[in-house]
Amino acid sequence: MASSDTAFLRGGGETGALIAGFDWQSTSLGAITDWPQSLKTAAGLVVHSTVPMVMLWGPDGFMIYNDAYSAFAGARHPALLGSKVREGWPEVADFNDNVMRIGLSGRSLAYRDQKLTLYRNGVPEPVWMNLDYSPVLDESGRPAGVIAIVVETTKRVLADQRVAAEQDRLLSMFEQAPGFMAMVEGPEHVFTLANQAYLQLIGHRDVIGRPLREALPEVEGQGFSEIMDDCYRTGQPFVGTAWKVSLQRVAGGAVEDRFVDFVYQPVRDGAGDVTGIFVQGSDVTQRVAGDAELRRITETLEARVGERTAELAAANRQLVAQIEERERVEATLRQMQRLEAVGQLTSGVAHDFNNLLTVVLGNLGFLEKTLDRAGVDAKAHARLANIRTAAERGATLTAQLLAFSRRQRLETRAVDLNETVTKMRALLQSSMGGSVRLETVLQPDLWQALVDPTQIELVILNLAINARDAMQVGGSLTVETANVRLGAPTRPEMPAAGEYVMIAVADTGTGMTPEVLAKAFEPFFTTKPVGKGSGLGLAQVFGFAKQSGGGVRIDTRIDEGTTVKVFLPRAARSAAAQPSDLREAMPLRGPVRRLLLVDDDSAVRDVTAAMLREIGCVVIEAGSGGAALDILERDPAPFDLMVIDFAMPGMTGAEVAREAQLRRPGMPMIFITGYADLAALQNIGEDAIVQKPFRDDELLRKIGRALGGGATGNVVQMRK
Repeated sequence: MASSDTAFLRGGGETGALIAGFDWQSTSLGAITDWPQSLKTAAGLVVHSTVPMVMLWGPDGFMIYNDAYSAFAGARHPALLGSKVREGWPEVADFNDNVMRIGLSGRSLAYRDQKLTLYRNGVPEPVWMNLDYSPVLDESGRPAGVIAIVVETTKRVLADQRVAAEQDRLLSMFEQAPGFMAMVEGPEHVFTLANQAYLQLIGHRDVIGRPLREALPEVEGQGFSEIMDDCYRTGQPFVGTAWKVSLQRVAGGAVEDRFVDFVYQPVRDGAGDVTGIFVQGSDVTQRVAGDAELRRITETLEARVGERTAELAAANRQLVAQIEERERVEATLRQMQRLEAVGQLTSGVAHDFNNLLTVVLGNLGFLEKTLDRAGVDAKAHARLANIRTAAERGATLTAQLLAFSRRQRLETRAVDLNETVTKMRALLQSSMGGSVRLETVLQPDLWQALVDPTQIELVILNLAINARDAMQVGGSLTVETANVRLGAPTRPEMPAAGEYVMIAVADTGTGMTPEVLAKAFEPFFTTKPVGKGSGLGLAQVFGFAKQSGGGVRIDTRIDEGTTVKVFLPRAARSAAAQPSDLREAMPLRGPVRRLLLVDDDSAVRDVTAAMLREIGCVVIEAGSGGAALDILERDPAPFDLMVIDFAMPGMTGAEVAREAQLRRPGMPMIFITGYADLAALQNIGEDAIVQKPFRDDELLRKIGRALGGGATGNVVQMRK
């Protein structure tokens, strides 16, 4: 046999040499010279691995393995090489039958510490193994074999069993000790162990897993928990003699005084840090019972009166606090539920409008080109321009809706808000007009904020325009930045406790009534006259701030003015601004490209297909994910690109993409979306996403990037 026929086995150790010299012609695999490339590649991977690996090829599972696996096989090597797995390991034939059935169906299997009985050296022996099975694909992409990684864990499992047995022995000794013993861990003194004597002392209460103050609430104030705190903090042990402890040993019963001798012994870890307290002692109540009875009765009575008084006072305070807290939580919950419900509604409305606007703007592009070719007069062009302006205004409104519902994609980076405000000063002044005095109060050494720079500019402009309208004529508008540290939120629009960069816009206008303030962040709510505002400005600010990881607060007084504070997350100190990718699309070169377009909206699909055909692409259309997958099954010709609508009934774009990748691995994909499912699309680059409504130049530019210059484009790896 020529050495080139077995080059893939070169360097594969002793087993690689055995495979090269094996009479494979006697098996259904045939001579090694006739092996398909997929089998050679997989066999080469196996023999060159240092991890025990075996490949089971074909329906019979002919065994091809490496040196590490031969050591695992024991005396069955080398006779095991080239045998059928069912015959090679007859004692686990049923187990391997299941492995072959699952693997050849294209699925994977994994076992951890799987126990099997094997005859590796002529006698039965129990072994434990970590087993990972994966299908191996042939040239057609179908499973032709199963590759297994076999790691024996017998030594570790047996060692764990020995450790467990030793622990059981120690626990038995612990349980049988005559004195009481317990182990508490952490600064909260959580019970991890308690023997029968200890449980008998406390009335057999369930204390394991509970902190001391919760498990034995009656000992609070008796000094035991405070001394334990000191022992944990200082690492010094404590010895107590004949200490009285009042315990409620019977559920619902009276508190009973017991006397104990005890030791608190701090327990340290390998680094010398205290991790817990070991409690040991004995019940000496009988020993001190004779120390005269009258004092015990008197002390018990006084203690009960004091405890009961304190309990009643505490219960009364707790009840008042609970009522106040419940009212506050209920109000906050109602507000959050209302905002969430409105957010879901607006995102759905925005999705449908984006489809409509895509059709309008797309067809406008074709009409404008047709009119140019026909030489139609300027008046018709002007009317089309008015239509386009109105449609683009609609697109802006839907973008604001998506901002409120937190469905838009943000390109966050570290931003200097002082620099942003400074650059916007001229724009803000021109937007305010000459009657409004504009002031800026910018904090030196301002932290960088982690935000989308384009969106924050729109937020500042929206707030400034709202402030201008609230002042009507004249007034003062102040834009302020500051570093802030916030505590727990008191309203749903506020952020969680932490460090934030604040940007605030304050006006000297009319202020808001409590009724207006309660609805300020709801979309379409406005106090402006009809035609003067959409009611989406503050809704967009709220949605942007929440999606960025921050929040908003409004401070307002009637006839004095309003301040809207936007809190944005502080960027990590090492964060640096990332410049956006401004590369232009590469021109298409080479042969005509075949594209598969998937969109359930026929009007959107028609206009998108027309755009693609206009640049010379061959477009195959599918109205659903199922139809697209059927085309991929039936049409053997390759597709250069798949353009998928993300939000579709039945199968989403993400699900279609995953299935398409199984059928056509490596096929580039671009998603068109009316609103982004952020969790599903967070790992996809901007070049692979086109936001509706889109202009034809945007769609064609991103398709050009994916196909230009004969490149394969970006392969989208969808999360499962």
